Amino acid sequence: MSQQNSKRPLTALQKHTKKKVTIRLKSEIEYKGKMSNVDSYMNLIMTDAEELHEGKVVANYGRVIVRGNNVLFIKLENEL
Repeated sequence: MSQQNSKRPLTALQKHTKKKVTIRLKSEIEYKGKMSNVDSYMNLIMTDAEELHEGKVVANYGRVIVRGNNVLFIKLENEL
């Protein structure tokens, strides 16, 4: 990772739109899906989202909107 990306996480997220991410909320709920949009508050819109509990899928959603202040971390999935 370049030093510029580490200083500007929003830029890294914006470059990763339309790709897979895993998001963990402060409430320990985890979602995995394709990030379709992100704004300057790090509010996210995900499509084809799955809710995970202890690594297992517990629900499938077409679209999930996550408020940025509820996010603990966002993991950018590597495209193979």
